[in-house]
Amino acid sequence: MATPKLILCICGAGINTSNNAKMKILELLEKEGVNDIDVKHIMIGDLGPYKNRKNMVAVWMTKVDESFGSPSVQGISFLTGSKKAKIETTKKIIALMNEIYTND
Repeated sequence: MATPKLILCICGAGINTSNNAKMKILELLEKEGVNDIDVKHIMIGDLGPYKNRKNMVAVWMTKVDESFGSPSVQGISFLTGSKKAKIETTKKIIALMNEIYTND
């Protein structure tokens, strides 16, 4: 069975910025008709179990950690960007997910 698709929103405290990004991503995924991706938010200190996970895109609300082992997107547009920027970032996330998804 394939590892489920996951978008992981990551910030320093895992409370505000990553949760705001998560809610906006869920809203935009729904508008795009995408309903097979789970979206979670966590704080940077809880990354351990997710490192090198398959079928996951990391959305960083902090500086992108290139060593994390998963495709990554800078997600600050979910906080400070225009509606167009949020949509473009979400489409980039969906494209990355489609590119990396493997149906083990």
